[in-house]
Amino acid sequence: MKQVDAFIITSTRAPGKTRKAWYQYILVCEGHTKTGDACVRNTTGHRLVLECAVAAAKELVRPAMVTFHTDCYYFANGQRQLATWKDNGWKRADGKELRNLDLWQEIEELLRPHAVKFKVESMELYKNENERHPC
Repeated sequence: MKQVDAFIITSTRAPGKTRKAWYQYILVCEGHTKTGDACVRNTTGHRLVLECAVAAAKELVRPAMVTFHTDCYYFANGQRQLATWKDNGWKRADGKELRNLDLWQEIEELLRPHAVKFKVESMELYKNENERHPC
């Protein structure tokens, strides 16, 4: 299995609603880099991170050892809960509905063939203010 580093970069970390935001992912494997970005409207910071992770995961064509670099504990901790949520009928431990269910289910399916780990760190280093973003 090859090692892939997936950097998840978003314009906002706030969990509340935002009118306009962007995300960018950077995939690095054996010296090769692939990037993608998108502008998203009327979303939340947590949903934005999950949308970015889905877009990045769709680029993984073979099983790999994937390290997600993110500043979002919601994503890192949530991904570790996927099996439990799935066993509970996609509900939280307290029986309440899971937020962003559609994206969590897609992430679970897309990452199933991969060995996944997380490195929670500041993504400010990876943001390039001179770079043009889709928004």
